[in-house]
Amino acid sequence: MLKFNKKTYFYQFSGLALVMFAIFLFNIRQAKALSPEINQVKVPGEATVYYLNHVTHQRKAYINEAVFLDYGNEWSAVKTISPEELAKWPEARLIKTAASEDLYYINGSEKIKMNNLQDIINYNLENVLPITVSDFELSQYQEESSYEAAGLEKSAGLSVSQILLDNAQSGNSLVVGTNDNQVMLLRFRAGEEAAVFQSLTFKVAGIHNENLIDSVSLIDTATGENIEGSSSYSNGQLTFRFRQNDFYVPAGNTIEVKVLLDLNYLDNVNNQTIRLRLENSEAVVANLAAAGNFPILGTEFKMVDAGHILGKINALELSFNGSGSVKNLGKFRLSEISGNEDIYIKQLIFRNNGSATRYDLELFKLKRDNQVVATVSQIVDGDLIFKVNYLRLPANGSLDLSLSANFSDDYQSGRSVDWNLEGVSAVGATYKLSPAPDINNISESFLLP
Repeated sequence: MLKFNKKTYFYQFSGLALVMFAIFLFNIRQAKALSPEINQVKVPGEATVYYLNHVTHQRKAYINEAVFLDYGNEWSAVKTISPEELAKWPEARLIKTAASEDLYYINGSEKIKMNNLQDIINYNLENVLPITVSDFELSQYQEESSYEAAGLEKSAGLSVSQILLDNAQSGNSLVVGTNDNQVMLLRFRAGEEAAVFQSLTFKVAGIHNENLIDSVSLIDTATGENIEGSSSYSNGQLTFRFRQNDFYVPAGNTIEVKVLLDLNYLDNVNNQTIRLRLENSEAVVANLAAAGNFPILGTEFKMVDAGHILGKINALELSFNGSGSVKNLGKFRLSEISGNEDIYIKQLIFRNNGSATRYDLELFKLKRDNQVVATVSQIVDGDLIFKVNYLRLPANGSLDLSLSANFSDDYQSGRSVDWNLEGVSAVGATYKLSPAPDINNISESFLLP
């Protein structure tokens, strides 16, 4: 309810404020906050004291000692917390007083009054909830003559932030030998120019065996689809490389991305921990420079061994014994070998190691007992991706699947076919976790007639 130059801004801003508040309430529920009784804090080795606003889940540094004491605070009430805990509280950027609806942007010891609603939108402050301060505190900030002098810049680049996860159900723990574990939720906003991504590099912190880390994948939350790319891990650096020019954020838009971690199975993982972090702006490689409150820290997770209760998938390619054809491109057996729980198969990925291309074969089908289980939903770099609506693998049971296709109109005779199963995504019926599959392919091919 800012008192802007035009009366219409009153109504526009009221609606915007409600949206902003709803967004913050959603994020606060996801945040693992300190006790509401703790609101004056500092970190070891630093003199700055911060006020923690538990309503907006923001922190604000006291500009000087006089402001701290003016609120009736006592130094004995200041609690020392870790830098990691403090980093979970975003910096306050907008303040106001109880007697006025005027909003001020603050940066260090400087302030600038926001003139109208459009300026708030132009400077990407529409999702920032203001904190109410005293008249005395407001007076302690130096008034700047322009937005630029106060450190505000219109975003022509790429802003990077994160939404804190609600890990109440998992207890901030990850089960070794499972895939698709969400460890971060990132938000990318492009300014006046579209942002085209090349790679993200996460530093893997914590005390853990390096062999625990398998790979990382990304999901666009708006579509629920995997973002195409490849993953590599070396020397504590986990990198996701996007398909060239495939993932971008349109100008003026925001995209949220789930970060999923696949873990190998290891024994003796008690007390081991993992945390992903984007160390600095160089960790985000795109056509635009990345800006954000770096380092961006993910949640710290403890490792848990639950292999004795989870389902286990074994995938075996079967020989077609010289009967390879367009109707019999390959045979595969999926087995649940633990007896602990049923498994629901969600996605299968196949790759041809032969010379036949997507221009030789088309209309791929995945069958069980000659019944079509799924048709190919995507072909990415030659890989067939089947999304399965319903396929249950019973505990201690097995499923035999076959892969078939049709000839394309201009297929090339003599090209070879050798399909391997490259990936299995599944969810356990009881514990809702994704067991990492054990995949065994054989080298067996035939030639297109």
